[in-house]
Amino acid sequence: MAERVGFYFTVYERLPEFLKRRVNPLEYSIRAFVESASQGTARSVVLDAGSGESRFAASFRRHLYVALDLGVGDPTWDYSKVGLLGDLSAIPLASETVDIVLNIQVLEHVVSPSRVFGEIHRVLKPGGTLYLTAPQGWHEHQSPHDYFRFTRDALRLLFLEAGFRDATIEPQGGYFHYLGHRLTYIPKVLFAGRSGLLRVLLFPLECLSLGMFCFCLPVVCYYLDRLDSKREFTLGYKCMAVKGAVAPSDSLQTG
Repeated sequence: MAERVGFYFTVYERLPEFLKRRVNPLEYSIRAFVESASQGTARSVVLDAGSGESRFAASFRRHLYVALDLGVGDPTWDYSKVGLLGDLSAIPLASETVDIVLNIQVLEHVVSPSRVFGEIHRVLKPGGTLYLTAPQGWHEHQSPHDYFRFTRDALRLLFLEAGFRDATIEPQGGYFHYLGHRLTYIPKVLFAGRSGLLRVLLFPLECLSLGMFCFCLPVVCYYLDRLDSKREFTLGYKCMAVKGAVAPSDSLQTG
């Protein structure tokens, strides 16, 4: 299975950039969201809470970037760039010492999301900002540390309970982005585990399936997604919250 997924990834990486953006819009949405956090002119303390392989470090070269991770995610990942090894439910930093916190596609892997929100709120300086993405429609991954999926209401509740009073919660794409992403798994499901002569015989069908479900139909779905205004189906949410930016009002904006 790993060999086959590697083959699909190799084909994907050879696509032109504009086509990759349409096949995998979520990844580019997340990158743009993180990039927006690095645009400030002042040198900031940035905590990547759940950094994994610290893939966003290059975006924060002008800032003091601190990578924090427990190191129990994907066993193939390289955690050598992690500066702090620790649990997000007990962040090993003093209170009110961080300007920006990133929490990108991590919240589903923590045992107690409410405690993690509380810790992030604690370490942020007044006026500090949390940039968070969380999945809503996603496959199981990084087992046995995959626990939750999040709705808008769940995220709203977590923000309020932690003390955030100024936050935006926006879906990352609608039904057709969701559908396009789901379709890419059809070849993996149909042809996983095939080997030897059977794999050779099925390879033309696999290539046809790959072209149809991993490239052609996702591109069509990319353009159709603008027709979905409700966005009740989504792969996930991007959220930005500011600590103590306004007086408590118990109101959050949702997209």
